[in-house]
Amino acid sequence: MGASWLGSLVVAEVRGRGLVSGWLFGVCALIWVMVGIGGFTRETGSGLSIMNWDPIVGAIPPLTDAAWQHLFVLYQGIPQAQILHPGLELSGFKTLFWPEYFHRLWGRMIGLAFFLPLVWFVVTRRVGVKLLGWLGVLFVMGALQGAIGWFMVSSGFFKGSTAVEPWRLALHFSFAMVLYVLVLWTALTVRSPEATPVAGQFRLKIWALAAAVVLAVAMFAGTFVSGTHAIDVFSAVNGVGVGMPPPAWPSAGFFSDKATVLFNHQVMAFVTTGVVLTTSVMALRGNAPKNVRDTGLAMAGLVLLQFTLGVTALVSQLLDVGVAHQMNAVLLLTACVVMVHQLRGAAR
Repeated sequence: MGASWLGSLVVAEVRGRGLVSGWLFGVCALIWVMVGIGGFTRETGSGLSIMNWDPIVGAIPPLTDAAWQHLFVLYQGIPQAQILHPGLELSGFKTLFWPEYFHRLWGRMIGLAFFLPLVWFVVTRRVGVKLLGWLGVLFVMGALQGAIGWFMVSSGFFKGSTAVEPWRLALHFSFAMVLYVLVLWTALTVRSPEATPVAGQFRLKIWALAAAVVLAVAMFAGTFVSGTHAIDVFSAVNGVGVGMPPPAWPSAGFFSDKATVLFNHQVMAFVTTGVVLTTSVMALRGNAPKNVRDTGLAMAGLVLLQFTLGVTALVSQLLDVGVAHQMNAVLLLTACVVMVHQLRGAAR
């Protein structure tokens, strides 16, 4: 997506920019919350508790004892229930069920929060036909994300599986982040469609783009930490997970060996912290506009918080800290994208 292309489209086809951009920012907020819900669902092992994918009827939870028993019997037939929860009772199944149900319900809410206002904006002629085409692409991508989610969940039903396949989890999360960035960029462009020329800041723009890219790679590596439960091998006594390469690295499974997966993520965490802080210092000490300096300050604070949350999550292995680590990563990505957008008019 080229900034100039979308900018020209928005200039011509949006009325009431504050209302339309506010709607898109709201969708971004819903996706951000979804990251937290998804992280909680993944870490509690709740994602395999619903054995079918029904986008419409599935919005209604079990309302009778017979409905609950039906779902419980289906769950008892998969490897996770047989291996990890052989003596699980119906009350325990309900504990697993509700996080996954809420996760899927929130996804449906995001779809409605995107589609229904869009229809109203079209009817009231706040969004033109050409821009509608682009927004339609985003809506289809959202629907595809739901399908990818089921593709991920279904991998946990295979013989011997007790969790979803890590690479499918990585695909699901990565596609969500692509969608998030596209919606965010569209919202920013609706609010400020014309790129403001920024003299002498081309180098800063490259660093801001680099910060977004290395962060995205670190987040991708983090999905394999979550998918393989790599933090389980952390041991300060044995030197595993303390920032040093494991003995078998790099010949061990790059995306399957837990110690290697954990080390890969830590390497990217250090690289990301360095690149983001360098970008922030360049913005704060240079002649960048005030809004860019403010974003740089936010990036610095968020990356330091992110590093702290990552270390805390590793050492404590607390679920809530891990979820906060994931959600803060999205906030940091947001700040990086905002700076790139602010500097899109910077030239050599």
